[in-house]
Amino acid sequence: MRNISDLPNDLLVKILSLIPIKVAASTSLLSKRWGSVWKLIPTLDYDGTYSAAALEFFGKFHTLVALRFMKLTIEDVHSTTCFRSVKNLSLLDVKFSSDKTVERLLSCFPILETLVVHRWGADNVKTFAICVPSLQSLNIRYTVGGYHNPKTDHGFVINAPSLKHFDHFSEFCSLVNMPEQLDAEIHLRHIDSEKLLESLTSSKKLSLCLKPQTGSYPGGDFDQLVCLELCVMCSLDWLNLILRRSPKLRSLKLYQSRERNWSCRNSKHVRTKWEQPNSVPECLLVSLETVKWILYKGTQEEKDVVKYLLKNGNFIKTMSIRFSSVVTLEERIHIPMEFEFMGRINSSRCQLSFSKL
Repeated sequence: MRNISDLPNDLLVKILSLIPIKVAASTSLLSKRWGSVWKLIPTLDYDGTYSAAALEFFGKFHTLVALRFMKLTIEDVHSTTCFRSVKNLSLLDVKFSSDKTVERLLSCFPILETLVVHRWGADNVKTFAICVPSLQSLNIRYTVGGYHNPKTDHGFVINAPSLKHFDHFSEFCSLVNMPEQLDAEIHLRHIDSEKLLESLTSSKKLSLCLKPQTGSYPGGDFDQLVCLELCVMCSLDWLNLILRRSPKLRSLKLYQSRERNWSCRNSKHVRTKWEQPNSVPECLLVSLETVKWILYKGTQEEKDVVKYLLKNGNFIKTMSIRFSSVVTLEERIHIPMEFEFMGRINSSRCQLSFSKL
């Protein structure tokens, strides 16, 4: 091998992927051998000054699979722009000139499967519409800086009939044309939690951090739901409602948001409560098998929930409880004795386990 030009394309592409894109593109001037190698780069990060022509430039990458825009403003998108091979797109702190600009950009990705949108602060977008028929995975983080008006700032409107995974941490969102079955990882600081849940009743897996109930309830049953994770700091009062409407639920996890390294703003200045249901939910009688409680504090309310599940969970096989650091050594000894006695009486097949952080 005489020089670097003798290397195969796959190695040259790896080398070009390590340098700034403008430098990589300039290698096309070296020789015919290098003419189109840079167009084979599969992943591209772009955080430079944006122009509409830049998108046209990115469209020249023949095998581009992943594209990430960071900290830039998109003013316009040419109608001829198209990313035919891109399946993964990340928009990190990207500002848009208008709602229409968002729609035009996303329409340039005909086979997009994964979309990550992280927004900080406000811009000229009132409704961030995500209409992508091929989209399978969506991750949204939206932190509003300064003032926003709920009457005019509509947040995200999602039209994704192929969506399989949905991770949402935002103030407000609307879902339309969702698939029949959806694995959703939902963390909400949401003005209208009830309305959003109505769009998620077909989900198989939900992880919820919701504002406490305000009196209205989502319509429909969660008749496909098999796995539920629920934040007990803010959403414990949702437990009865979801249990009653989830006849196939098999796995229940109760946690505090600190376990996920973020603070639960829903619980600020709010004390949620749990009340024993008037009738035993169907899932406790026929399907629920696994219960986990992370960062269990041992409050009377939490004890009541555990006792109720042990008493009425006919098919619960395992219940694991991880104590919070606020639980004293004496309580760590007493609580297992109390629950194990109930487990032997009411659910002989249930195996109880306890651990500390």
